[in-house]
Amino acid sequence: MKRVLRALWDGLRLRCPRCHRGAMFASFFRMRRCCPVCDMPFETSSGEITGGMAINTVVTQALVIMLALLGWFTALPLSWLIPGMLLIAIGFPILFYPVSRGLWAGVLYLTGDNQEPD
Repeated sequence: MKRVLRALWDGLRLRCPRCHRGAMFASFFRMRRCCPVCDMPFETSSGEITGGMAINTVVTQALVIMLALLGWFTALPLSWLIPGMLLIAIGFPILFYPVSRGLWAGVLYLTGDNQEPD
């Protein structure tokens, strides 16, 4: 269990889940192919980005639904809720992009899928 939590924590911190030191991203939107410290590949196939996209979509939709439920159970006006939901639906996925990719790289490390050749 400790290994799972450590890999996910490293994914949140955008660090390599194996050595815990190497940075996953060279810039905000550009993920490195492998760790600069231990040379572990983060994503070996081009289709593996979809896992990070799925994490991003689920978390974004959960936030939008929570804001909608807040409006349902409180007396907040729609003139506040709709722009808030739009802001979350558009802005949050952009800001959460590196974190979602980092979390997915941690999941790939835990399952060993990043070590398998194509």
